[in-house]
Amino acid sequence: MSTSSNNYSSCPRYQRCSAAVCPLWRPILEQKMVKGERVCGVIHEYQKIESRAILTTHYGEELMQVMSQATEQVMSHGGYLLRSALTRAASTGTRLTLMDFG
Repeated sequence: MSTSSNNYSSCPRYQRCSAAVCPLWRPILEQKMVKGERVCGVIHEYQKIESRAILTTHYGEELMQVMSQATEQVMSHGGYLLRSALTRAASTGTRLTLMDFG
């Protein structure tokens, strides 16, 4: 699946999201991050190994495949700010619990 074929409104967080950088909006490498802008909360949580099972269970394998591809692209070819944001996210603990999903 290509990130460019996805529709950001298919994300379960779409209605309440204010992220300027979204892997579902358009290909992640076409998006420029400005210092201080928010990055997709799902891709942030995807960086935490302990979050992946919870995310997959509740958001589905297809969305997690998009996050995986976007992460690989950012880490290989992304800009410094976005790469740094994902690296920082990976070094912190998850904020997700099964309770978050009811």
